[in-house]
Amino acid sequence: MLGEIFKLTIDTDTGIEFVIAKFSSQSKEAMDNAKRGGIHERELRCYDELLSQTPISVPHIYASWLDAESSEYLILQEFIDYDQSVDQIKGITISHAKLVIKEAAAMHAYWWGNDDLQKLGWLPALNDERRRTNLTTVTKLGWGALKQIIQDEGVAIQEISKNQLAEKIDSMLCSIANNQSTLIHSDLRADNLLFSPKDPSVVIVDWQGCSYAPPAFDIAYLLVQSLTVRDRREHELGLLQFFSECLANEGLIISLDEILNIYKESILYNLAIACAVPVVNDVNVPRVKDLAFSMASRALTALDDHEISLAP
Repeated sequence: MLGEIFKLTIDTDTGIEFVIAKFSSQSKEAMDNAKRGGIHERELRCYDELLSQTPISVPHIYASWLDAESSEYLILQEFIDYDQSVDQIKGITISHAKLVIKEAAAMHAYWWGNDDLQKLGWLPALNDERRRTNLTTVTKLGWGALKQIIQDEGVAIQEISKNQLAEKIDSMLCSIANNQSTLIHSDLRADNLLFSPKDPSVVIVDWQGCSYAPPAFDIAYLLVQSLTVRDRREHELGLLQFFSECLANEGLIISLDEILNIYKESILYNLAIACAVPVVNDVNVPRVKDLAFSMASRALTALDDHEISLAP
């Protein structure tokens, strides 16, 4: 949603090779969002300073460039062959979800308790002022358009103003930040997951949102946004238990109750990101509108399922 991605074909002496080029978005709104949140610098630094030593599958980065003043940037990265039938709107399978959970758990456990993360000025905690400002801003800017998309589909919404919703999201970020944290992706959804068409494996891309937060924050976003409502309802608790077991296998013990508490509190984050879709993208494009509706409706349903009110 926040950049332009191209597959480059390079004719070399040894044959044809492919490289992925990721550029800044041409949208003013998306660039404003990038500057507010510092997300381009964050992605480059995450690949360079953290992911290079993290036990998680990510693409190899060949080269990168950033103009700090304009926030224009470029990444040249490895082309990963992936299963193109996987689609966020259709939802991923439970087997796919488990692959991602296992990868994420390895990363979460690896950086757990590492005090150096808190010293990185570019890696924000959830209560970081820039992160809070960015999320509350896109919430206010996008809630009206998002609400219209939802209502056009005949879905009822709990009544809340854009300012009230932004306040609730801000409070949520500050509350969750009080818990012990680690490196998270924070945009862990199907569109950022490259599943192999040959074997059960996944590569995780698009690290612009990387943050310092509790592990369950990642998993709440993954399950709410990447599973159908039916699959989430049926498998939610089992997948959270699987996550707890994966963490334990990596040497990190977090009880299911602890995971579930943060999971529930984190669901509201899904609605903030859904608000960003009409802000940084053109909702007249059918795919964008469908994605906005999918993200919002799944978030609202999850809030209802866990009896979380939007009331001020």
